[in-house]
Amino acid sequence: MTPEDRRAAIIAATLPLLRAEGLHVSSKRIAECAGVAEGTIFRAFPDKAALISATLSHAFDPAPTIESIKAVAGDPDLRFRLKTAVRILTRRFRDNAPLMMSLRSSGLAVVTTAPVFDPREALTGISDAVAELIADDADSFRLPPQTVASLLISMVFFNNRSEILPEDQIVDVVLDGVLSPEAKKEPAC
Repeated sequence: MTPEDRRAAIIAATLPLLRAEGLHVSSKRIAECAGVAEGTIFRAFPDKAALISATLSHAFDPAPTIESIKAVAGDPDLRFRLKTAVRILTRRFRDNAPLMMSLRSSGLAVVTTAPVFDPREALTGISDAVAELIADDADSFRLPPQTVASLLISMVFFNNRSEILPEDQIVDVVLDGVLSPEAKKEPAC
């Protein structure tokens, strides 16, 4: 295995541990789950903080989410595209929520050797991908695609925390609002 493949395998084994056990998981536990000797970890990474930093950078990397959203761009059905985007975003937020909570509560200083994670930049990239996904339908909206994308992402994020709506209804609320079809009808004169 190349050094880069070894690093990737260790990161892949570390990520579910960080989600399940938090940032204070032991290097011994990581080595067990990675199927390597503990010393192998420290030949691949200078220290545990560098491993955690690389794993967090991998988890928060927006590129796979953006690629998944862009993969449905060719479908002509707007609702299908948006419902697929909602599933992708929901999975990302659910997967990373334990990491965010762990980061907030740990007090652990993570020294980064990986690219620095900028949540605003990541969110902007994801929002741009959703806006691009619906750009061809811009004439159908009262609002610009970027605003619709931001509303959708906000609803997915908030819904992930409180589960107010079933996942498949988020798109309906964004596109149709909260009025029932009967309430939208003009009253007879």
